[in-house]
Amino acid sequence: MAHADRDQPHALDAQERGQVLGLVTAGRDAGLSVEQVHLRHLDAGPVLASAATFHRLAATTGPPRPRPTRPSPPRSTSTPQLVAVRPDEVYCWDITFLPGWLSRQHYALYSVIDLFSRDIVGHTVQPGEDQQIAARLLAGVIDAAAGTVRKVHSDNGAAMKSHTVAKVLADRGVERSLIRPGVSNDNAYIESWFGTVKYSHAYPGAFEDLDEASQWVTGWVENYNHHHRHTGIGGYTPASVHDGTWTEVARARQQHLDAHYQAHPRRYRRPPKVQTPPQRATINLANDGSRLEIPSTLQALITQ
Repeated sequence: MAHADRDQPHALDAQERGQVLGLVTAGRDAGLSVEQVHLRHLDAGPVLASAATFHRLAATTGPPRPRPTRPSPPRSTSTPQLVAVRPDEVYCWDITFLPGWLSRQHYALYSVIDLFSRDIVGHTVQPGEDQQIAARLLAGVIDAAAGTVRKVHSDNGAAMKSHTVAKVLADRGVERSLIRPGVSNDNAYIESWFGTVKYSHAYPGAFEDLDEASQWVTGWVENYNHHHRHTGIGGYTPASVHDGTWTEVARARQQHLDAHYQAHPRRYRRPPKVQTPPQRATINLANDGSRLEIPSTLQALITQ
């Protein structure tokens, strides 16, 4: 007898499958990936099924939206290497351009991302690229971190290599780091952020004017920082990893998982444990995959 035809006493029943598919469908309509749907369902509780089950059932309703691929960058010997073990230690920044309605009309989106937490600590939308604007933005986010920023990383654009930006960093004792020419993966975190912006279902594609672009980006940054569950940091929001409140979310998730395990223990090979964010974030350095320690109150829940 084929495995699929055998009786599965611990499988989801028709009602549970319908609930999962309902969440997946509603999430897709809202522009959310299956991962985002499952993580938000895990936060809300009670748990219906695992992430693997969500993906398996989602596959029965149609293929996910494809993401664009890009060719591998060329190799070079002068490779920048960065590591952050806490928020506000290493910032990455860059400028991308948002199209306007008119031909050849673009607006410059300046963004600064925290390497450790993925939190967007600063942004602005301006008519174009300007070293003075970049310097003011960097000065503001570095000063707000109260002297904890050690390094700022960027590409080799004119504003990034300008004396104005260099002076802002030097005056604050912050080291400047630059990518290899033409190797965008050397600044992968900020490039990934730009991809998240431009390939989101909510992205309008073009903006009527600077005010509309600025308002939309501000709303999207708010959503990304406080509502987007980032798989690179354990499925928590960037803001919660940045300010440490991810531990409260983890505690609630573990309670939801424990409740589901107690109700359906034979659906698990072992008691489920909540995932935590990585201990460090790196660029062009090997990462051993170690995770932040679980707070003692959460550890007590797991060992019960």
